[in-house]
Amino acid sequence: MLSYIQVLQLVSFAMLMSLGQVLFKKTALTISSNEALSLFDGIFKAMFIPWLYMALCVYALATVFWLYLLQRIPLSLAYPFSALAMVIVPILAMYLFGERVNFSYWLGLVLIVSGIIVIAN
Repeated sequence: MLSYIQVLQLVSFAMLMSLGQVLFKKTALTISSNEALSLFDGIFKAMFIPWLYMALCVYALATVFWLYLLQRIPLSLAYPFSALAMVIVPILAMYLFGERVNFSYWLGLVLIVSGIIVIAN
């Protein structure tokens, strides 16, 4: 059974991963233009976008935090919490980027959260 502090730490990890994904999306939107870019041109253009470096820093921090968590929590208990990012990211995308989610997303959200609750107890 996980302690409340461990659950909070695992949720914080999922939040960091979600923030990284939102920053990557912001980078992608900044790269986007009416012209079709080649892979090389897209990468080159991304190199000058601060959002990319923020996303990479957040992911680096999340990776170090994950290593810290895995020293203290079994992987079989910790890993399912990473699925919270699949819940958090689409909700943030709705509010920040105007993306739409359908009924099956909400059903999946309930199933993911239910599974995490079962695992945490």
